[in-house]
Amino acid sequence: MDKYEKLLNMLMDFNDSIRFAAICDKNGIILWHSKRTNVKNLIPLEDTKKTLKRAINAWQERSKIGDKVGRGMYVIAAYEKIKRITIPLEKGNLLFISLDNTPLKASKGKSYGHLVEMGKVMSIVDFVNSNQ
Repeated sequence: MDKYEKLLNMLMDFNDSIRFAAICDKNGIILWHSKRTNVKNLIPLEDTKKTLKRAINAWQERSKIGDKVGRGMYVIAAYEKIKRITIPLEKGNLLFISLDNTPLKASKGKSYGHLVEMGKVMSIVDFVNSNQ
C-alpha cells in the first residue's frame, strides 16, 4: 500500500466528518484521493482541482517567510458548510481535506461549526511520513 493511500485511509477512519481527502503534487495533480460514501460533492472535482493549484501557489509563497516564522504546518479555511484544510508534505506535495462543518449539537445563537482535531490529524501525517 502506498504511504499516501495509507494516510488517506487513516484520516478517513479517524474522523467521520471528513468528506473528501486528496494528495496532490506540486503541480496540483491529484495523486491519491478518497471520498466518503454517501456524501454528495458540494464543489465539482474540476473546481477542487483549481483550488488545489491555488493552494500550492499559496504554500510556495508562505515558504518564503519560513526562515522568519518557521515551517508552515497547516491552513484551515472555514465556511458555513465545510472546512478545508491544506497541509504541506515532502517534495512539494499537499494534503487537502474537506470536512463537514455543521455543528455537532444545535445551539442557540450563531454557530461557527465544530472544532477540528488538528493535533490528531498532524500526528497521523507525521506517523505515516516517519514509517515509510
